[in-house]
Amino acid sequence: LPTSNLLQSNQSILSIDDWNLLSNLTRCYDEYNEFSIIQHFLCEQNNLPPKMRYKLSRINELFLSFINRSQYFYENNTHFISLCSHDRYILLHNTMKYVGSLSACFITRHTGLLDNLAFYKSIEIIYGSNTLNNSYRIINQLNFDSTFFKLILALLMFSTFDYTYYKNNASLNLLDMKSILRIQNIYAELAWRYLICKYNYGQAVINFSNLIRCLFSFFCLNIFSKHRI
Repeated sequence: LPTSNLLQSNQSILSIDDWNLLSNLTRCYDEYNEFSIIQHFLCEQNNLPPKMRYKLSRINELFLSFINRSQYFYENNTHFISLCSHDRYILLHNTMKYVGSLSACFITRHTGLLDNLAFYKSIEIIYGSNTLNNSYRIINQLNFDSTFFKLILALLMFSTFDYTYYKNNASLNLLDMKSILRIQNIYAELAWRYLICKYNYGQAVINFSNLIRCLFSFFCLNIFSKHRI
């Protein structure tokens, strides 16, 4: 449904502040538009001789660019900016790889990049068939609309999944965990209200359940990849 129709049909579920937050989130994400990266990459590869296409080094650059460009998503987020520089650094260091990687999976799904056999074979060489098969399963789970997916990325930005509390090294500890947990709640609750607004209660439960399953698979894949390295 168009945003205007959603707002008219269920004003009691999403407030004006909620819609403003969704709008700002969309703007933040669109400023580092990864669809343009894929379009440029495909155009570049199609202009090369067949034997020169989808070289491993260029594909590595592509996926690294997803992670590096995700930093813009942080820098334009008002909740992230509101945190102290120390906590911003730790969150950026701990979560940017997840935000960039999951965003790459989402873009890959919506551009059908893995349907390109030459591209598929190249990344299979880089990551291995097991990792690629697991990634492909996660990609197929990302059947969310773009607005909900941006909320997922916002949740990941403030995730403490990869965070360890160090008793003997305060410089590595988050200073304002209370604020970070509050921000997590803001995006989690907004994601739930958005689903209720767009669908119905039953479908919202299914979508939120799919989200949890998808994130669990995604984190497990990252842990597996770390141990392989």
